[in-house]
Amino acid sequence: MIDIEILVVDDHSKDNSLKIIKKLKRNDKRIKVIRNNKNKGALYAKSIGILKSTGKFIMILDSDDMFVNKDLFNLCFNEAIKDSIDIIEFSGLWLYQDKFYLNGTLPKIPLYLRFKKNNDFVKQPQLSRFLYRIIDENKYKLIDGFLTGKCIKANVLKNTMKVIGKKIYNKKINYGDDRLINFLLFKKAKSFKFIKKFGYIYNYNNLSITHINKTDNNCHDELFNIEHIYKYTQFTNESEVVTYELCHRFKKILKPGLNTKNLEYLYNLIRHILKNKYISNANKNKLINIIMER
Repeated sequence: MIDIEILVVDDHSKDNSLKIIKKLKRNDKRIKVIRNNKNKGALYAKSIGILKSTGKFIMILDSDDMFVNKDLFNLCFNEAIKDSIDIIEFSGLWLYQDKFYLNGTLPKIPLYLRFKKNNDFVKQPQLSRFLYRIIDENKYKLIDGFLTGKCIKANVLKNTMKVIGKKIYNKKINYGDDRLINFLLFKKAKSFKFIKKFGYIYNYNNLSITHINKTDNNCHDELFNIEHIYKYTQFTNESEVVTYELCHRFKKILKPGLNTKNLEYLYNLIRHILKNKYISNANKNKLINIIMER
């Protein structure tokens, strides 16, 4: 496909990234560069790239991942136009250390794709089930944390970012931001289709900003995302999803990063959630156990 825009957001990098991109840009007029005047974090970088894009559909790729199917853009575009679909999701290969996982075929694949079948096509209100990774016999739901691997109608994604708002995406958030975007995206979208076409490599990079970032920074970002997801759900039964997120991420991300400031953040968030009439007693007990375990 010739008629594409390649929008690169350089988040004030300190290596040779900008020099490399400018060199590529000289030979490819489709490339446009946005250079942040200071490092503003992953959430801002994605948000500004989305809002400044000019195409009808958007596909997002992190700097350490890659698209590998030359027909991917045409394939997704044609599928989306044919059935008027807001989100097309396609398969990818996980590269994790020395192991490979091909979504949809091998036994050990990301959980968020285990319940998706080729050519699954759903509309609202059933669409929300594709937002979650379903665990524990449909009782435990985690929000899909991947924007990579999706072809999204531009106006739907831009409207999502407008709901998130400048005050939120101006915060320097580097960890878990895709879950916050996905949560609202699947509320805005009207239709979704999964196609089992190999399109990208997700490189689980131990040196990426989400993995080398300070533990307390990751903890703060997790709490920030969960807090805002709760704000969008607090008046509905769906608010219980925040208890699953907190419980799932507590030992691995939250507990190791609970300095005095983050601990106060966690306690205030849990106290607020415990007052919610939509949270079941069982899930309230889970939140209390988090406090007790701390």
